[in-house]
Amino acid sequence: MWNSIWQFFIAIYSNPNVEGIGIALIMGAIWLAIFRMPLGKQPRLWTFLAVGALLFGPTIGLLQFPLQIFSMQALFQAWGAEIWQERLLVSEIPAMLITGFVQEGIKLVPVLIYRKRRQPLPDREALLAGAAVGAGFGIFEAAWLLNQVFTTGFSLPAFRLQGWQASLSFWERLFIVGFHTSTTALAAYWFNRGKGSRAYLAIALFHSIMNYGVILAAAGVFTIVQTEIYITVLCAIMIGAALWLRWHDRPAEPTLASPPEAGAPA
Repeated sequence: MWNSIWQFFIAIYSNPNVEGIGIALIMGAIWLAIFRMPLGKQPRLWTFLAVGALLFGPTIGLLQFPLQIFSMQALFQAWGAEIWQERLLVSEIPAMLITGFVQEGIKLVPVLIYRKRRQPLPDREALLAGAAVGAGFGIFEAAWLLNQVFTTGFSLPAFRLQGWQASLSFWERLFIVGFHTSTTALAAYWFNRGKGSRAYLAIALFHSIMNYGVILAAAGVFTIVQTEIYITVLCAIMIGAALWLRWHDRPAEPTLASPPEAGAPA
């Protein structure tokens, strides 16, 4: 089993494809532009972006994947493979919960370390740091999955033959990059305001519910189009919430460099 886990981890970095990486970078650039990330004024955001990308492989290959294997083996022993398949809508719930809680937890780590070292941290700065980590994570995930698309024989004639539905996987991946950007931004923001535990639980659960759309499709509950609508709507909710916080006007937050004036409420 451990050999399979290691092979899966190595495969994440195998067969890089110029087209897949290029499209993933464009998707990330779109969301960085929408969030108006001040990468020129705040060079540390580049560091958060890079750390988020570096975290993807170990998170998926060395933590999420093994936990999902263990949960599947436990259900196999309890139910048997045949019953597991018959109860797919129930049997896949642990794997989906692992996905949401592991990914959202790991993405928060760099921001929490930064927050601990820099106090007080303005809410907007925490939000931008989280958005940068999430964007890096989402870009690497998109590159990994798109590499698989292009290395398995993707061609323009085949794309045209499938019609407009062929573009759905690219549409989904674009929104999921925005989803990763937004969920980490929201979690970092609420942690900075002292409400991080509840925010993390809610966001991780929301992430798991979004991923559950794939199981609904596998079980025949949703068609491909319905699944993409389901995923897009849930992504849009998180993206909208993060963008609202990004642009919502709030009173200036005091920092060590600019403490509140004497007599003014802190």
